[in-house]
Amino acid sequence: LKCGIQGGVGGSPAPGGRPEMAAAPPTPAASSSGAAPGEAGQNNAEALSLNDEAVDMLMLLDYETGFCNKELKPLSRTFFSYPAPNAALQFKYFTQLVMWLLKLAKQQADWDEYDDPNTVITNMMVAVKAMGVQVNIVPGKLKQGYGDSVCLVLHGLLKEVLRRTQFEWGVPTHPDEGLADEAEVDSDAEIHSVGEDEMPDQGEDEDLMYQEDDLKKAAGDSDGDHQVLEANVDPKEWLLEVERVAPKLKIPASNDSKEWRTHLQQTRSYKQVIETQFPDAKAQLDKLSRELSGALERIRSKEAFINSQFDHRALDYRQQQEELNTVQTQYAELNEVVMNLQDELKNVVEELDLVKNDMEDRSTTVTDTAPIVKMKDAFKRLRVDTRQLEVRIGVVSHTLMQAKLRQRPQEDRKRGAYGGLPGAGDVDDGYNDDDP
Repeated sequence: LKCGIQGGVGGSPAPGGRPEMAAAPPTPAASSSGAAPGEAGQNNAEALSLNDEAVDMLMLLDYETGFCNKELKPLSRTFFSYPAPNAALQFKYFTQLVMWLLKLAKQQADWDEYDDPNTVITNMMVAVKAMGVQVNIVPGKLKQGYGDSVCLVLHGLLKEVLRRTQFEWGVPTHPDEGLADEAEVDSDAEIHSVGEDEMPDQGEDEDLMYQEDDLKKAAGDSDGDHQVLEANVDPKEWLLEVERVAPKLKIPASNDSKEWRTHLQQTRSYKQVIETQFPDAKAQLDKLSRELSGALERIRSKEAFINSQFDHRALDYRQQQEELNTVQTQYAELNEVVMNLQDELKNVVEELDLVKNDMEDRSTTVTDTAPIVKMKDAFKRLRVDTRQLEVRIGVVSHTLMQAKLRQRPQEDRKRGAYGGLPGAGDVDDGYNDDDP
């Protein structure tokens, strides 16, 4: 029977020949992690193996006494293998456990529980590498608080802590036990057993179990086998084996936050905490209230004294403040007037500049003597041309006069020669005696 229990549970002695310690009672996180494999739909064998060895090494370091408290309870053998419903608590458990291991190795952890997760992971990897632990992981996966990366870090760190604490593994010793007797074959059970083609559904498992029990009882009664089973095992070893295996055979209850039993248990624990801590807290609060009341009364008295002493100064201040407001109003009005005048001045200056430019253009035109010089030159040329024309006219007149004077004697002779002819005296010679 002892061998059957060992084979069914799958327990094995811890390294060093030390009997395996009893598993810790299931925590809420551990209970939820027990159901996580089915939800995740995957079997991470490496993470499970590393987590199991890490729990064994933590027990060797007596972490249940030196590390665990009301919040951080002993972990199960699958706690870091699968995600927990409370991911923040799982990550906090991991970081606090690493800090405790670093403290055992006399190393300083450069972070606390309120730091950013990225900062915590970075400082953690630096501290782990400083101890000489080499792990090939992606630092970002440590933020999950579970998985291969977390288990590798814990496993390597625990091995290094055990090495630094000079822990040595002993040679395992196995008890000398005889082979287990084979169970007798129940022919009736085989005859009345259900075939593979007639296997019931999952909902009929319970009915099938009761039917097989009834068939076995009937077969036992028919055979008349009522002998008492006797065991040749030492009672002390039997008790040790029961203590070792009993926690593993317990079925952890589901930790549903919506279950009324959980609420009731939490309410009772909170009530106990309140009843324990409320009297001291009430006394401290009463004392603090009295001190605050006295301080407020002193503040009121001081405030009244200051108000009575500085009333006249406050009145002067209010009057000066009113005068300042009046002056500021006048200043604003005058400033507006000045701005308007400045705008007008700017416009006048622009007009003045335009008039100045026009006057300069006109003065430049008036003071320019080049046209006058040109007119004088033209007048001089006209005088010269007029004189030349007068000289020419005089020459021509003189020439005509001489010509007339030369022709007159000839005409007179012609008139005398033809004077006796009729009509000779009436003939016009073509010259006007009035012409000069």
